[in-house]
Amino acid sequence: MGWFSKVLLPGRLRTGPTALLPARPDQKTLLAVAQLADPEATTDGDDIIAGGSRIQPPIELTGDILAKLGVPDSDRLWACRVAAEGPLPVDFFDKSLAEGIAYRLGGWSLCQGEPLDPAEDGGDPLVYLPDVPEPEEILPVLGGLLGLVEAVDAERWPEGELVDGIVHVPVRRGRVADVYAGDALVLTVEEGHRIPPAARTRWPYLTEIAVARVSPGGRTGKTDADIEDADTEDATIEDATIEDAHAEGVVDGEAVREDDARADLVRRAAVAVTLANGLRGIAADSRGFQLAEPADVLPGRYA
Repeated sequence: MGWFSKVLLPGRLRTGPTALLPARPDQKTLLAVAQLADPEATTDGDDIIAGGSRIQPPIELTGDILAKLGVPDSDRLWACRVAAEGPLPVDFFDKSLAEGIAYRLGGWSLCQGEPLDPAEDGGDPLVYLPDVPEPEEILPVLGGLLGLVEAVDAERWPEGELVDGIVHVPVRRGRVADVYAGDALVLTVEEGHRIPPAARTRWPYLTEIAVARVSPGGRTGKTDADIEDADTEDATIEDATIEDAHAEGVVDGEAVREDDARADLVRRAAVAVTLANGLRGIAADSRGFQLAEPADVLPGRYA
């Protein structure tokens, strides 16, 4: 790389979504990761085309360039820039693609000049469905997956109805169609989402789909009054197992909280996978990458 290219490179990387990776990935690995987000992803020379975006081959970045990008404590990373092909992809898919690649390969994502560690936020597992399922379809599949409740919290769910230990709230306003609340988890079913690349192969005749989102039950802001906002912030994660951490002698509070968060994320992903299998849908993470099994939701699976 010439001197002039090195001068321009930091600014070029800041202008578009980029995955910053700790090791150089081969094209086969990048393609496998990209196909989780778009099963029709394919190679084009050294590039990969996925969901209307072009994943460029990795280039090496050293300490001086990384310092200009604001990436701490790294002497060398490999950058894979993601560029939109033509008009911007649906729902900023190029950004989600860069974040998802970084998440699965244990790296950073860079968008609008700010480096982020995507592993710090696993988001909510999702289920893509061709349409909103009727309560009679979804309740038998849910069973006790959300945690059973004995009574409806009238203050939180004034319109809720208790059905087999699950509170069903038929919202039917805004984008949200239904909410199913258990003791531990909440499932929010939304309609009218533009079909993402991961679902386009399954339902090529659709332009919109329904999306079910598995959230922690303790999350704030999920009431009948403001249920239209399906993306409120995570509250403190409860009901997680730390026995494995203690068995290894890990007593640091931050390490324990990280293990708790991972256990909770896998638990919610298990609900998404079970629901997808039962309703013939597609389980995915918050960035639209398919989940074949619950552990696929964890960061660094392809590192």
